[in-house]
Amino acid sequence: MVKRSRAVHVTVERVEPDVLVRGETSLSDYGVEARIMPTPGHTAGSVSVLTDAGDLVAGDLVANSFMGLITGRPANPPFHDDPLRNLASLREMLALNPTSLHVGHGTALDPDRVRQWADKEEHRLRKLAAKGRLPRRTEPGSSRTEPTTGAG
Repeated sequence: MVKRSRAVHVTVERVEPDVLVRGETSLSDYGVEARIMPTPGHTAGSVSVLTDAGDLVAGDLVANSFMGLITGRPANPPFHDDPLRNLASLREMLALNPTSLHVGHGTALDPDRVRQWADKEEHRLRKLAAKGRLPRRTEPGSSRTEPTTGAG
């Protein structure tokens, strides 16, 4: 349904960024005790932010079920460019032991519940990959997908 909605497929004006993030970047120079970390998988340029207090702003690494409508239950957002890479990024962030996980779709998620979900998700993705049915977006920014084989 989202893929067919014209409201989400709009042309936007190109912008030049004031700051380019390349790799892990501290935000202390900007008055925020946190760091930006690349977390590719949802898209190649996805990032997450971890505060010194332990809050992880995870964006679309994970979501609440049904696009945020069922809160507290981890799920995938509508797509990932590379589902296995996204899961690896999520696990890297969970290894930093965040106290809470803030996502782009829904309320904050409990990191322990996300860890349990990630274990099941990895098993599901590996089975799809073994069958050559792991969906990956062929063109970042498009809705076209193609099955892939292997671990991506």
